[in-house]
Amino acid sequence: MVGAVGVVTWLLVLCVGPLAVKPGVDFEEPFMMIIGPPIYALFANLCYSLGWVVDIWSYRGHPRIVLYRVGLVFSLFLTALPGIWAIIAWCITLYTGKKMD
Repeated sequence: MVGAVGVVTWLLVLCVGPLAVKPGVDFEEPFMMIIGPPIYALFANLCYSLGWVVDIWSYRGHPRIVLYRVGLVFSLFLTALPGIWAIIAWCITLYTGKKMD
C-alpha cells in the first residue's frame, strides 16, 4: 500500500506540481525526483524492519493490531504528503491566480 501511494504521490508531484509554479521554476528538484524515491523506500523498509523493537516495548499481553494500524496510517500519510502539497499548491494558484516563485 505504501508503494502504491508513493507512485501516486510521485506522479502528482511530477504532473500537478509544475502547474503551481512559474515557467522555468522547478516545483521539485529533478535530481531528487530520481534519487529521492529509492532513498525513501530504503528508510521506510528500515523503519518497518525495526518495528519489532517498538512491538516488544509496547507489548502488554494482548494483540497489537492497533499498533500495526497506527503505523500503517502514519506511513501512508507521510508518503502522501508531497502529493498533497502539490495539490494544495495548485489549488492556491487557481484561487489566487498567481503562480509560486
